[in-house]
Amino acid sequence: MREKPIFSDLTASVSRLIAGARLDQGLAELFTLSRRRSRRAIDEGGVYLNGKRCRTAGRKLSYHDKIRIVMLEKEQLTPFTPDQLIWQQPPLYLLHKKSGQYSQEALHRSRGTLPDELSRHLNLSPAMGHELRPVHRLDRDTSGLILFSSSPIALQHLQKHWHTAVSKRYLAVVSPAPEWDDQRILLAIDSKRDNSGRYHISSNGRACDSQAHVLERRDNRALIELIPHTGRSHQLRVHLSALGCPILGDGRYGGKPHPRLMLHASTLCISPPALAKQEKWTQAPEEKWQW
Repeated sequence: MREKPIFSDLTASVSRLIAGARLDQGLAELFTLSRRRSRRAIDEGGVYLNGKRCRTAGRKLSYHDKIRIVMLEKEQLTPFTPDQLIWQQPPLYLLHKKSGQYSQEALHRSRGTLPDELSRHLNLSPAMGHELRPVHRLDRDTSGLILFSSSPIALQHLQKHWHTAVSKRYLAVVSPAPEWDDQRILLAIDSKRDNSGRYHISSNGRACDSQAHVLERRDNRALIELIPHTGRSHQLRVHLSALGCPILGDGRYGGKPHPRLMLHASTLCISPPALAKQEKWTQAPEEKWQW
């Protein structure tokens, strides 16, 4: 069994004694870290100087500078592989994201995320790499189709038409299996998470709309196809949990333990005017999809 990652989020101000030191040296002294660990935190993108991410280990510190270091120890990343890029029409790139990969920068890292890895694979210029963004989001442990853009103009255009010109379908394995075969889920969800990172059903929350259809049953588990008609964070996970059939591997919302979160973005269809012509992709789940 994997060890649970250890999260830390530390802040400090630069004293007169440390002023003039290199950033990696100052981190080591302020937070009792080794120089090697300090440099790794900087390289990963978990160090902030006066509110901005700083990736320069030799940056000289000034008196009263504010330093923040965010680390997740024992984290095991799922590496990017070139075969994940399944379609490209620059500045747009479609990936088959694997469970365990970050679709965007996290607080504790920019290195090793899909924008970083994809930019390196495409050999984009630093300016274009900096602009590479996911057009929509998938949670870290969700797999499936995700579109990236390296152009702010293209990104803005797609997001403007996303809710009217785009349809998505997901696959999920739930346990226990629901008694119903088809369900329209119209449960509002709070806009903010609780202290444990969970969203909750609330009559005062934002309107949410999901459609669910059971494709297959095995013992007390079921494979469900899901269509989100709205795009709230954790919407499908919260909705299924609220109905008493949480997704397998979704410990945050009551799911039983499993090697991965059994949620996969299987189909993406984008129509005009979001794109010049309609494009539709379907991608079957691969890694650790055993149930």
